[in-house]
Amino acid sequence: MQLRLIIFFFIILFSNIEGLLAQNYIPHTPWKLEGADNRIDSIRKGTATIKFVFDDKQKNDSAASTNFELVNHAFNFGVSLTQMSSLSPQYQDMYKSRTKELFNFVTLGFYWAARDERKDLTEYKQQMKEKVDWAVENNIRIKGHPLLWHESLPKWVVDFKDPYKLEKIIYKRIEDLIKGYPEIEYWDVYNEAIAPFKSHVTPSGVTRWITYKGGIYPAMQDLYSFVNKVSPEKIYTNNHYHPTDPEFLKLNEFFIKQDVGYQAIGMQAHMQTHDNVFTEDELWDLVNSFTPLGKKIQFTEVTVTSSKLFSNWEDHQVFLEKRKEAKKNGNTLNLPSLSEKEIYQSEYLKDFYTLLFSHPIVSSITMWNLTDRNAWRGHAGGILDIELQPKKAYFTLKKLIKETWTTRVNTTFNIENELIFSGFYGTYEGEVIVNGTSYPFSFEHIKGNSSPIIVSLSN
Repeated sequence: MQLRLIIFFFIILFSNIEGLLAQNYIPHTPWKLEGADNRIDSIRKGTATIKFVFDDKQKNDSAASTNFELVNHAFNFGVSLTQMSSLSPQYQDMYKSRTKELFNFVTLGFYWAARDERKDLTEYKQQMKEKVDWAVENNIRIKGHPLLWHESLPKWVVDFKDPYKLEKIIYKRIEDLIKGYPEIEYWDVYNEAIAPFKSHVTPSGVTRWITYKGGIYPAMQDLYSFVNKVSPEKIYTNNHYHPTDPEFLKLNEFFIKQDVGYQAIGMQAHMQTHDNVFTEDELWDLVNSFTPLGKKIQFTEVTVTSSKLFSNWEDHQVFLEKRKEAKKNGNTLNLPSLSEKEIYQSEYLKDFYTLLFSHPIVSSITMWNLTDRNAWRGHAGGILDIELQPKKAYFTLKKLIKETWTTRVNTTFNIENELIFSGFYGTYEGEVIVNGTSYPFSFEHIKGNSSPIIVSLSN
């Protein structure tokens, strides 16, 4: 009997191990995050003074009570809306609702293949207008992605042979985008600028234009010069998929030496293979290595999957080829979300966001897929499942952003006196009650502003 129990125990043990190995699951070891909370308090929060001013001077020297709270972080917590277009209207409404619950920053896709000026763009422009209007109405900041890229091109651009003529087309397209969407404050200028001559990239009119300009460095210098002539007040980003590549640091160093007009360095972090998953030290060291350049860092595309992780890019490629073949045959091949990995995803994202939020030069974090439905490369990279219901990671991020990293004030004071509080930077809304009358108000708590915030109140 005892022997049978031992055998049964080992059968259960090895079956569990086999199951874990089949899922390629490695539990997340919590990061140390030493000093992160203190850094967040010193970097993302500050003391502010509010002075309430009434039109009716009789209200002065009255007892008052007030309650107000942070409604929009100064820091950009973002998600891409590029995934949304592939969803049915029902799911699109859910996508926007979930986005509004959690995020204050969205990325809109302006890929040339989708916005081909040689085709009828009526429907495309209407859809994009609806997205822009929705974001503006909900006080959500917008990034456009990208102004130029060597991939996702119309066939006629791929085949275009005359770089001189194409340059005029490129610059007209860029000017049309920037001027056509004045609501968009942020733009990725050239996506993945050190990659156009990598072996996996198909030669195209864009790569021929870069060669015509004398190579990547002079082409980028000319491109940024142009966008700054069109609209110098925008926030322009130099974005790349492999930020640890030494060539990316060299390009940004060149930009600094040549006084190229750009405001942010964009870093992607698609962690779909084990060798692409950042450890705490690797992530911190990466950001620190770019700190001397004096630019803000945006994490522009983040994927932490709750499906199987591949060992490396080569293994991943095998799956992607099978997925491409399935698509040709009218089928789909997607990786399922695994319960153990959903725990991993939640725990990893908590540490990832906390570490980056605690670094002074990081200004945004954008999740690339909100949902597992039609997710990029077939991974379960969303924080919503295929029915757009929250996974564990959604609640984890919501607790961080909306509860842990927020400020609520509820106090009484004399309306004649200034009110001092300490809170996270951003937009606040609330009310002040004087002699039984409620007055709504809002204000901006801005880092570096030492002057009192004047709030004018009237009946």
